[in-house]
Amino acid sequence: MKTKILLLLTFVLTLMGCSKTVDIQLAPEVTVFLSAANDQKVQLTQADKAHVELSKWLAKNQDGWYATSGRYPDGVYIVSGSLGIQVTELKVVIYSNIKTEPQAIYVQEIDRDELKEIKSLNKKL
Repeated sequence: MKTKILLLLTFVLTLMGCSKTVDIQLAPEVTVFLSAANDQKVQLTQADKAHVELSKWLAKNQDGWYATSGRYPDGVYIVSGSLGIQVTELKVVIYSNIKTEPQAIYVQEIDRDELKEIKSLNKKL
């Protein structure tokens, strides 16, 4: 019995440690909430550099996502359709249930020099 439980636990932990492929496409117009100014939001369209940068990054980085939960502090929060996308200094986090209770579902680490246009939105205010 202990062996079966140990095998099951090992299997579950292995699955949790495996990265996932996540295909997210930005809506043509997204709303950006800035942590530097809680009450401020900005609309981005496909013509904006930050929108283009994030769209390209999401298309290029479909692999390497890990399941997660909880909330992450700071950064720029983008609402695109039914998903939330948060860009912090070192992470991109995908949220579900953004209308009711946002829940982090996937996370991927990024370098400090990635997604500079998105990150700079907080500094422009």
